[in-house]
Amino acid sequence: MRTLLAIVLVGGAVLLGARGARLLGRGLRNAGDDAAPLWVARALRDLVVAIGLVSLASGILFEQSWLLVFGGIFLAEEIYETGVLILVLRADLRARGTAPAAPV
Repeated sequence: MRTLLAIVLVGGAVLLGARGARLLGRGLRNAGDDAAPLWVARALRDLVVAIGLVSLASGILFEQSWLLVFGGIFLAEEIYETGVLILVLRADLRARGTAPAAPV
C-alpha cells in the first residue's frame, strides 16, 4: 500500500514537473506578453510542488519521518508563497485591463 501511494505521488510530481516546464518555456518565449510573469510564477509553483511530492513519496517509501515533515512544510510554505504572488500578478493584470491567460 505504501508503494502504491509513493507511485501515485511520484506520478503527480512527473505531471506537475512537465506542466511546469511547459509553462516556464511559454513564459520565457513570450517575455514581452503581459501575462508572462504569471506563467513563470505558475511554472515555478508546479516545479516546487513536484519536489515536495517527491519528498513525501520518499518519506513514505523509506519510512523516514523527517522527509514527511520536510515535504509537508515545504509544500505548505511554497503553495502559500506562490499563491500570494499569483494573486498579486493577476490583480495587476486586471488593473491594467488585461485578462490573465488560463493555465495550460
